[in-house]
Amino acid sequence: MTYAEAVTVLEQLANYERTHRPEAMRQVQLERMQRLCERLGHPQQRFRAVLVAGTNGKGSISAMLYSMLRESRLRAGCYTSPHVEQLRERIRVWTEGPTDEERCHGDDWISEADFARLTERVWPVLAAMQQEQPESPPTYFEAITALAFCYFAERGVEVAVLEVGLGGRLDATNVVEQAVSVIGPIDVDHQDILGHDPVSIAREKAAVIKPRQTVLTAPQHGEVLAVLRQACEGYGVPLLIGGEHLTARVARHSLDGLQVSLTGQRGIYESLEIPLLGRHQAMNAALAVGALEALSTAGIPHSLVERGLARVVWPGRLEPVHEAPVVLMDGAHNPHAAAALAATLTELFPERRIHLLIGVSSDKAVEGIGQALAGLAVSATCTKSRHPRALDPVALAKRLAPYCADVHVMSDAADAYTYLLNAVLPEDVIVVTGSLFLVGDLRAALRSPNVGVRRPAAA
Repeated sequence: MTYAEAVTVLEQLANYERTHRPEAMRQVQLERMQRLCERLGHPQQRFRAVLVAGTNGKGSISAMLYSMLRESRLRAGCYTSPHVEQLRERIRVWTEGPTDEERCHGDDWISEADFARLTERVWPVLAAMQQEQPESPPTYFEAITALAFCYFAERGVEVAVLEVGLGGRLDATNVVEQAVSVIGPIDVDHQDILGHDPVSIAREKAAVIKPRQTVLTAPQHGEVLAVLRQACEGYGVPLLIGGEHLTARVARHSLDGLQVSLTGQRGIYESLEIPLLGRHQAMNAALAVGALEALSTAGIPHSLVERGLARVVWPGRLEPVHEAPVVLMDGAHNPHAAAALAATLTELFPERRIHLLIGVSSDKAVEGIGQALAGLAVSATCTKSRHPRALDPVALAKRLAPYCADVHVMSDAADAYTYLLNAVLPEDVIVVTGSLFLVGDLRAALRSPNVGVRRPAAA
């Protein structure tokens, strides 16, 4: 089986990332993933795990924790979703020592050969389960998660950072008995699956909490924090709260990133450089450092934290990709993420004209995103990704019209991006947002010679 054949085979499974089916998604049971892991020899039991849940920030927390683990002598793994450009991005393993100075994009992704080989191993089990229970076969996400577990076990991973896909209670990653749980900010998203209010959503996400672990959380609204406290008290496990037990102070915020000072349970970490934009990343870093401390029986060297955070890479999240005009790509796909984006734009570009290139998935809260960005953008160009769930740009434009005076429609995202690059002033700012799928499409398009500025930057 080749890599392309493996991808094709797995796409035969129900893929709720591509087709939004709330009723079917609500019927997913964790027991099926447990049976799948049992038939594969319980690979998830062969490494320690950190499970990262939440509405926003969980990917950034995972990336920062994994980057720090790469600086240790531990064999580290990382599993995130969705991917930006390539499926192999989701499964990463780093097995070298801290003396390795150079990092290359993709140097730790699962190889095409290993992905194909493991798919060949896992597929007969998936096919058998399909045949036994055709009314409830394994899903695409469950298959990829099981493949990641097998890869981590095979590579001798000692600590794996696992990002929860959706919710927590029934997510495929929740079969692990993790040593640490980290919960990022909880807000309203995926209401048709998780519930229509923050408390209901918090209960779904709090279900990742288990006995004999340490739990860390970002600052939460009072009612959400009460749900997390209750879950931790029920299992008798400690809860460390951002802003109380873990703190973050931003000393500098610029287009180069952040300089922060963090306090954890075991140390103070000062003058740390983080090459990510957005003040919210400071608390994400504090949670990642707190999780690293919880994994250790001793203190964490400042140099390990310093190197790890300085080398973190997390594409598509307030990522600068062009200078004149400045172009930022940010996959903000819900109102909470859009508010964080708005705060960053207000701080970094108070005097500049901002143009949005926006495309969203059909199940997202367009009006909430529009309200968060209202008043910031002088124009909004509505487009769509190639993803099947992408909202029609004409429908998007109608829904965004109350929040922006100048709304356009250009269905082809690459054409829209090229148009904006050449139409706006060099001192303006273009923000690609609304969907990580759109960001992925355009990051790939940037490698095309047909996408770019066609006029002198000084024009």
